[in-house]
Amino acid sequence: MLPAILVLLLAVAGIGGCSKPLPEQNTAAEQLYAERCGQCHRAYGPGSLSAAMWEVQVQMMEAKMRQYGVPQLTDQERETILSYLTRNAERQ
Repeated sequence: MLPAILVLLLAVAGIGGCSKPLPEQNTAAEQLYAERCGQCHRAYGPGSLSAAMWEVQVQMMEAKMRQYGVPQLTDQERETILSYLTRNAERQ
């Protein structure tokens, strides 16, 4: 029988491999989101939050970018990323 810790590690590794790909694969918006937001953390699926929540989240992340000296989003990048996220956000 496998030790409990090994079973847990295998389960966690399996979960990471089951994540869904981002919507709109290989579009400029998806690539920009994955590149800019994925430079500090994994790019979360847009369906994980509502459109309104994404607007708040992007503002919060921009504050963290300033805090940590990460290059700020341009107006065009912000518009493209928010449009992508809200277009693919959780439907309520």
